[in-house]
Amino acid sequence: MATSQRSNAETRYGQISGGADQPLQQKPRKACINCRRQKMKCIIEPNGVCRRCRRSSLPCIFVPRANAATLPHSIIGLQEDDFKKDVLRRLDFIEDRLGISGVLGPCVESPAAHGGSEDGEEEFSSLSALWDAVLVLQRSSPSSIPTVIWHKRTVKDLWLSFHNRMPGLHFMPRKQTFSSPQPLLVASILFFSSVRGPPDVAEIATHYFDVLCNAIAQLCIPTSEVSQTPEDTEEWAFQTVLGIVLAGLLTEAVVRETGVWISIAYRLILEHCPAHIDDTSREWRKLFSGVQIIDLEHASLHLSCPVIPIESPLLGLQTSHRDQLYRLSRMMHTGLTHFTGRGLPTIWSCFTSQTQPTINLHSNFTPVDAAVIRDWARQLDEWLVEFSQSSDNSEQDVKLVFRQYVLHRLVVLSIYHPARGCDLWSNSITPQEQHELLLSARATLKLHSHDSTIWSNWDQIMITWLHLSLSKELKAGPAKQMVNSMQLHCEILRTNNDVDLPNIRIHLQMLKQITGLKPNLCDKLITRLEASLATVHTPTSVDLQQNAYEDPPAIAPMDQSWQIFDQSSLQHMMYSDWTV
Repeated sequence: MATSQRSNAETRYGQISGGADQPLQQKPRKACINCRRQKMKCIIEPNGVCRRCRRSSLPCIFVPRANAATLPHSIIGLQEDDFKKDVLRRLDFIEDRLGISGVLGPCVESPAAHGGSEDGEEEFSSLSALWDAVLVLQRSSPSSIPTVIWHKRTVKDLWLSFHNRMPGLHFMPRKQTFSSPQPLLVASILFFSSVRGPPDVAEIATHYFDVLCNAIAQLCIPTSEVSQTPEDTEEWAFQTVLGIVLAGLLTEAVVRETGVWISIAYRLILEHCPAHIDDTSREWRKLFSGVQIIDLEHASLHLSCPVIPIESPLLGLQTSHRDQLYRLSRMMHTGLTHFTGRGLPTIWSCFTSQTQPTINLHSNFTPVDAAVIRDWARQLDEWLVEFSQSSDNSEQDVKLVFRQYVLHRLVVLSIYHPARGCDLWSNSITPQEQHELLLSARATLKLHSHDSTIWSNWDQIMITWLHLSLSKELKAGPAKQMVNSMQLHCEILRTNNDVDLPNIRIHLQMLKQITGLKPNLCDKLITRLEASLATVHTPTSVDLQQNAYEDPPAIAPMDQSWQIFDQSSLQHMMYSDWTV
C-alpha cells in the first residue's frame, strides 16, 4: 500500500532525487502555445516539436504551465533568443516600410567595417567629420541599400571629385568648402558625383538617389538623426538647403516631389537665417536666389504658380533691384503668375503625352495679356543688353548671360504662342508666327555647340523642346519653302538641312553620353527626339537650290504683329569664332 501511494506521488509530483533530507524537484511541465489556446493535450515528439504543430505547419513555441516548475535556464535562454529575433525581424520590416530604419534599430557598423584594411590608413583620418555624416546616413537608410556604397574608398573618391565635376552655379559661382559636412549635403554630393561620374560609378547612383530621397524625408520625421540640429544650427541649415538645391537641379521634371523639397528649403531658410548677416556668415542671399531659381524653373516646366515670393520677408535676404538674378527672377515670377491656370499646354507635356498637346485656337488673348507678354519680352531684351556689355564680364560670364537669355526667351515664346491660339506643332503655322521661334532655335543651336557648362535638367529640357519644334519645321521639307513669304525665313529654311539637322543630331549624341539613373530624364528626351527625327524629310542640295532660287515667290511685306522681341537682340551672339 505504501509502495503504491509512493508511486502515485512520484507520478504526480515527480521522482524523488537524493536522500530524505533533500527537497523534491518537480519535472518541468510545458505545453506549446497553440495547444494551450485550444486547451488540448500537447504531445511532444522526439524532435522537440509537438505533434499538433507539426501537422498544422505552425511554429511550435513552448511556455511553462502555471503548475510547472521553473524551466532550466538553458531552455529559457533559447526561447528568449528566438522570441527576440522574431520581434526584431518584424520591427526591421516595419521600420523599412516607414522609412525610419536606424532610429530604434540596432547599431550599424561604421563605413570602415566594410573596408577591410581601410581602418588604419591615414588618408581617411583627415575626413573624420565626413565619416560621421556617412554613418548617420547609413543608420537612417533602409536595410535594402547595399553596403558597397558605404565603402570608404568609394565615398572618398566621390566626395573629392565633386569639385572637379561640379560646374559653377550661376547663383553661387564661388565654390563652397565644408570641413564638417552635414548628412543631407553629403547624400546630395554623393548622388551628384555618382550620377555625373563614369559609367562604373553611375551604376550605383540609383542607391545614392534612394539615400538622398530618404534623407530629405527624414527632415519631416521628428527625432530622426537627419533632422536633429547640432549646436551650430545656422551651418546645419545652410548645408541642408544647399543639398536640396543640388538635388533639385538633377531631379527637376523627374521627381514629382521636387516642389515639396523647394517648400522645405524655403522654410529652413526662414527659420535659421540669421537676423544680421556679415562677412563671417554664409552666403544666405545667394542661397535664397538658388531656391528661387529652382522654384521658377520648376514652375516654367509645368506652367504653375511659383511658391517662393520674389521679395523675401527677411531684411537680410533682400538685395538691390539692379541685381542680375533679381531682375531675371522678378520678370519670370510676374509672367508665370499671370498665365498660370489658363489650361495652356506646358513644356513638359510635350515629353509626357502620347499625343501632341491640344491648343485652344479660340483662346481669349486679352489686351492685358498682350501687355504683360510684351513687357516681359522687352525687359528680357534690356536685361541682355545691360549684363552682356559689362566690361567686368569674362567670356564665361558672357556665355552664361546669353544662355539665360535664350532659354528664358523660349519660356516666353512657349507661353505666348498657345495663349494667342497658335499651335506650334501644326503644319498650318504661318512663317510670321514661327519667325521668332526659328531665330531663337538658330541662336540656341549655336550657343549649345560652344557652351560646355550646360548640364542641369532644366537646360536639357528647354534645348530639347526647342529641337522638337525645329525638327517639326524640318519635316515640311522643301515644299513648304515655296509658300514662304518672308525673305529672311526663306534663308533660314534654305540652310536648315545643312546646319540645323546636324546640330540636332549632335545634341542627341550629347544626351546619349550623359550618365544617370536608368531610366532617366535623358532616356525620355532621347526617345521623344528620335521619334520626331524619324519623320524628318531630308532633300538633296539640288532640290534645296531649285526651291530656294528658281521661281521664287513674291516677297510680301513682313507682318510684325507677332514679334515681341527686339530683332537685334540675337546679333550679340554672332561672334566670328562661332562658326555656324
